[in-house]
Amino acid sequence: MDARRAALSRLALRLAFAAGGALIGMLVGTVATFAHQSMPPLGVILALLTSIVFLVGTRLAAPTRAGVVGASLGLLGVALVLAAPGNGGNLVVPGNTVGYVWLIGIVAASAVIVTWPRIQRAPRPRAASMNESIEEKEPVSP
Repeated sequence: MDARRAALSRLALRLAFAAGGALIGMLVGTVATFAHQSMPPLGVILALLTSIVFLVGTRLAAPTRAGVVGASLGLLGVALVLAAPGNGGNLVVPGNTVGYVWLIGIVAASAVIVTWPRIQRAPRPRAASMNESIEEKEPVSP
């Protein structure tokens, strides 16, 4: 019964990370999508850098990939919705070079950051006993 409860707890934690990442990703996506056309080409560069830093930070901060998957889905979802024509035919992401760089850039960055493997640190050697530190052990001569 404890294993089932632990599995449900892990699932709830992953869903919370995904939902939180999606909400913040939608905010970052909205601001960056509106800003990318502001000062070509500087606007798209700053929008891409902001999005990449946000996704990398989410990937490093969250213990699982659920946070960065949610963040990238929120970011991409808002950008793609704003790229579609609205009721009056207005576009936030027009079909010009800057618009294509923005859309292709965030898709590529999201794909790379989500699939990048987590690099594990090398494990430290364990001490012989709990009361003895590694430095207190006798050095081994070659």
